[in-house]
Amino acid sequence: MQPLDGADLRVVAALQVNGRATWDRIGRVLDESTRNVARRATRLMDAGVLSIIGLLDDRRTSSAVLRVRCRPGSVVDVGTALAELPHTRFVSLVSGSADCVAELSVSEDALVELLFRGIPTIDGVVESVTCPALRHFKTPQEWHLDVLTPREISGLREQWAPLPERFRAGDSPSPEDERIVAAVAADGRATHAEIAAATGSSESTARRRLDSLLRKGVLRIRAEIEPAYLGLPVEAALWLRVAEREVETVGNALAGLAQARHVVAVAGDHQIVAQVAVPGRFELYEFLREIGGLPGIRAVETTVVLLPLKRGFVIKKKGRADRWAGPSG
Repeated sequence: MQPLDGADLRVVAALQVNGRATWDRIGRVLDESTRNVARRATRLMDAGVLSIIGLLDDRRTSSAVLRVRCRPGSVVDVGTALAELPHTRFVSLVSGSADCVAELSVSEDALVELLFRGIPTIDGVVESVTCPALRHFKTPQEWHLDVLTPREISGLREQWAPLPERFRAGDSPSPEDERIVAAVAADGRATHAEIAAATGSSESTARRRLDSLLRKGVLRIRAEIEPAYLGLPVEAALWLRVAEREVETVGNALAGLAQARHVVAVAGDHQIVAQVAVPGRFELYEFLREIGGLPGIRAVETTVVLLPLKRGFVIKKKGRADRWAGPSG
């Protein structure tokens, strides 16, 4: 995958900050013409390099990290089968002690059915280990490329005051809100008129409900793109064994590092799982050396991402979006 040029990277970074920002607003913030911004973004989206999707915030959904070992010769088939499941948000083939790694987004009841009846029936699965997520320190929706100034980021973000209900545990969207989420799942830039048509509501109702979901942090609009296009072709999932009393400190420290795209505390043999993206293997080596000095880390297992098959519920083919394969709503 050829890295994007500097102007394209800035447009992508702007959409990572605010995926529903108008082309005019992005142009004013980046000091680019509206026409150039629209042309660059549309070209990337039409080519499948960039997708703007709508997702429930990770902190409001039950999730788990899955490690799978496969029968020799069946790894690609198993990964493909996992990617087809609507419950998998992310799927990749990896090196190391696991063959496939996946992130599951599923209710507790459905998780039991999936783990004991669904995944074991996939031909080629030898062993699977599930690590339920306990606390998200950093989510992929919160990560963005570091090419914008603080002033530009501020100009793109919605200046909404935090609401008391933001990230309130156990607060589930209403059926009406779920229809709004489903309407923007595959197209996070859908217009209010398109959302209204998809949900059978008025345009004013669609606008009001969408704004409410975004303000509360229930819904996140995410710019999905392979890190390789951003000049970060080496990815790894890190499995950390951490002293229990240091999990909070280590999790926050990792979340503060630009290389970390996702940091989550989990239940199981490991206490933290982190996903990182860096320019090369030497930079990965240096990153591992850096975090190795954090107090409380007892061991780090590294599985290098070899072939991403699905991100943000979008199936990928050769690094480009192929189709949405998430919950149907």
